[in-house]
Amino acid sequence: MNTPEKEHNSVRADIMKAISKGEIQMRPRWHFILLSALSITGIFIVFLTLLYVASLGVFFLRDSGALFAPSFGLRGWWTLARSLPWLLIVFILIFVVVLELLVRRYAFVYKKPLLSSVLGIIALIVLGGFFIAQAPFHHQMMLSARRGQLPPPFGMMYGAPVRMPRPGDTYHGQISAINKNGFVIFDEDGAGTTTVIVTPQTRLPYGSGFTAGERVVVVGDTVATGTVRAFGVQEIDEYPAQ
Repeated sequence: MNTPEKEHNSVRADIMKAISKGEIQMRPRWHFILLSALSITGIFIVFLTLLYVASLGVFFLRDSGALFAPSFGLRGWWTLARSLPWLLIVFILIFVVVLELLVRRYAFVYKKPLLSSVLGIIALIVLGGFFIAQAPFHHQMMLSARRGQLPPPFGMMYGAPVRMPRPGDTYHGQISAINKNGFVIFDEDGAGTTTVIVTPQTRLPYGSGFTAGERVVVVGDTVATGTVRAFGVQEIDEYPAQ
């Protein structure tokens, strides 16, 4: 019966024999250091790319107002689903797979089940994306893209077809005037003004004390040209329009 020590010696002898025959080549230590450095650099670059893309997706949802729509209930969630930037989501999933392949060589990931490590990476990316999207970085980049000041491909990242068009029943802008039935908002996408009718059935998660100058997201139904009966209205804290 072979003992672990005998098996170890046998394996060692086979390796030394293969080396002496030239079947296995010894590599210098710097070779492995270089490979590790390149691997870590690749992980870092892929991770930063994922954070950028995830935060860009969150920014698009915030900029369209769809990110705030779920406070209106089931209809609001449907608005959010229709606004998801699916091209960016597919891009994120592909790069998550690449990142998973890069980090699987390390013990702290290799010893974990594949599903849990992938879900952990996705959760970390989404959480980081939400935090980054709160900063004015993407807002300034979008303004630069509109002025033609960003080189490709960054300029393309802030326009169609990367971002989904805003749903037809969703409005996002600044209140320009208050009237007895609601208010008028100025659409930041250049669509002009929209009169919003607020009824007793309108969902108002944060109350109805709207004032001119506030920024709101509205989900509602068109009742006439330029007039919408609000299903839900929510005040939002956004970056100032420029």
